[in-house]
Amino acid sequence: MNRSFLRPLALALAAACACGAAAEGSGWLRKGSSLLYRDAGGEIAAEIGLGRWEDSGESVVTEGGVLAQGRFAWTLSRRVLRFFGSNGHELWSEDGADAPPGGEPLVCSASGEVCLLALRRSAWFVALKTSLGNTLWEAGPFPRLESLQISANGRYGLALWNEPDRSSAHSFLDLAARARRDVPSARFLLGKTAIDDQGRAFSGEQLAFEFSASTGTAPSVSTAAAAGARP
Repeated sequence: MNRSFLRPLALALAAACACGAAAEGSGWLRKGSSLLYRDAGGEIAAEIGLGRWEDSGESVVTEGGVLAQGRFAWTLSRRVLRFFGSNGHELWSEDGADAPPGGEPLVCSASGEVCLLALRRSAWFVALKTSLGNTLWEAGPFPRLESLQISANGRYGLALWNEPDRSSAHSFLDLAARARRDVPSARFLLGKTAIDDQGRAFSGEQLAFEFSASTGTAPSVSTAAAAGARP
């Protein structure tokens, strides 16, 4: 494996971990149509309203969610995504974000320190970001993005997209090696596809794709003969 690809991501994660530690008892939660931040004393210290309202005759929608068991939170309004940290304050924002029809604009690893953000410009792009807001890579363009996934360990991603009047495709992303492999979605007809921590994707119980175990820069697609069952 070419470890020179891994070092920038590892350094960024270390910085995010050091700056993202939450005080004991503090964190974000979603309750009804609000995001709430609870401080170390258990008191509600901040509230962000979610939903639709009118602003000077314009209909404004604010979406939002909680990540990493309350360690982080995000909102999306007027195509600006804001990312909030474990201290209750905004860590970064990004213009041009949007939610694809099949999911949310932001997906994060289990720790919340590695994120994939959907961006809509002349086409769709996917940005690899840390919880501190550093952009490490952008993949794209995608004619029309449908949904995003990221593995729990933050190493692999999956973008489902399509082009009008054509079949859809799965783009598998090795986030550490900055590698992308496009596979026709027709290969994944047996069930919903998810990417795991080893860079494998299953269609139902059948292994349909995997990045090479020997190098993060040389992904491979398993053939029907070589496909195995989910362990």
